[in-house]
Amino acid sequence: MRIMTKNYLIIVFLIFVFSVFYFLLSRAKNSTDLYVRAIFAPKEDLTVAVPYWVANSLKKGDREKTAFGQTIAEITDIESYEGGGHGKHLIMEMKITAQRDRADNFSYKNQSLALNEWVDFNFGKVKQRGLITYLDAKPSKYPVKMLLVNLVKKKELTYIAGQVRIGDVMLNDKGEAMARVTALKISPSVFKDANLAEAVDDIALSVEITAKEINGILYFGEIAKIAVGQKITLFFKNVTLWEADITSVGSLTD
Repeated sequence: MRIMTKNYLIIVFLIFVFSVFYFLLSRAKNSTDLYVRAIFAPKEDLTVAVPYWVANSLKKGDREKTAFGQTIAEITDIESYEGGGHGKHLIMEMKITAQRDRADNFSYKNQSLALNEWVDFNFGKVKQRGLITYLDAKPSKYPVKMLLVNLVKKKELTYIAGQVRIGDVMLNDKGEAMARVTALKISPSVFKDANLAEAVDDIALSVEITAKEINGILYFGEIAKIAVGQKITLFFKNVTLWEADITSVGSLTD
């Protein structure tokens, strides 16, 4: 009886090992390595930054692994910048192991993997959801453009307007300049809001901006489109200028 029980357990164990081996083999046959770039944001809202501890915890080389210890994602590039009181805006590029079906559709951990899809990633203590903005067999290589952008912010509180200075610089976590104020004019608002008891001013400023060209569109921080009529937010060290209107865009590069 004991021999039969022992043999039964051995057979069950061998079946389990074979099943795991077959599962891993079948997934390996259908797997492919891809580079993905994603913007991370809570509640699938790109205007909301991730908490500071999330952005500060992640670094290049961090990996996501399966329960069997297989690496399925590795951070190859990471960039973050101030996002206001919420935290930092976080953009990461990763080399991942994706699954491909017969129709050439990709998936990652049973999640649809395609441009403009939200995908969950798990890097140890950090579990975040990111919007896929790039998907290819090679790393991304976006053209960088230097622009001179004129902005207007109407009816800004006077004490905030007074903190904006020529020479103010917005930096990312790599110490790279994203925006620099080169000209500034502040004047009392002609049209005041009756609901505001505090004084307000109109701000006109020129800003040198480092932009990335993605699919023919210029972006600031890979989130805000740079075009007349659009709005961008500038996070300087001493002051934040929320949603300033773009009135003109000029190129500083050939």
